[in-house]
Amino acid sequence: MKRFILTMVAVLTLGAAANAMSYKSARDQAFFLTDKMAYELGLSDDQYNAVFEINMDYIMCLDVYDDIFGTFWTRRNNELRYVLSPSQYQYYLQQEYFYRPVSWENKKFVFSIYSRYPKDRFYRAAPPGYQVYKGSNRYFDHSAYNGRTFGAPTSKSQPKPGMGSMQPGVSNTSKSQPGRSNHGGMMTKKQAVNEGKRQMSQPPRR
Repeated sequence: MKRFILTMVAVLTLGAAANAMSYKSARDQAFFLTDKMAYELGLSDDQYNAVFEINMDYIMCLDVYDDIFGTFWTRRNNELRYVLSPSQYQYYLQQEYFYRPVSWENKKFVFSIYSRYPKDRFYRAAPPGYQVYKGSNRYFDHSAYNGRTFGAPTSKSQPKPGMGSMQPGVSNTSKSQPGRSNHGGMMTKKQAVNEGKRQMSQPPRR
């Protein structure tokens, strides 16, 4: 009987591990989702990095179906309330692909943002957290964002329905801005990550 119980525990553990998101996958999913939130909500650079961390915390905690709208989904919403302005937060709540970004199909996690935007296309350079953040904030009993101030949001640009059919490489910026593309339009993930590294290596502005 004891051996049977141990076997069942091992099977269940393996099953959960099969669904668990790896660090690299969670980081890439969080980056893609946050990049599109930055575009639609007009996130400042400070907001952009904080939202990336929050999204990554949530995605890293996805092991089984019940996690999709579980404790860490609720925590994600609460944390975003500290980071986003009231108008940004209301917009976020109205967009299902942001508010409920993950669903469950064929026993695996599915990210709805890919039905709206083309894969491997980014508006912004990778935030600093892409290189250094490991998901530690989710272990705190308190919020890492409550009481902090964030830079003023940029002007919000809301894509029209059908944005998912947008062709890669379409220009969406007229000039280079901090945290934005230096390629005159959308970037591949490799370009976005390299641009993020370049910006991190620059001395801070005065």
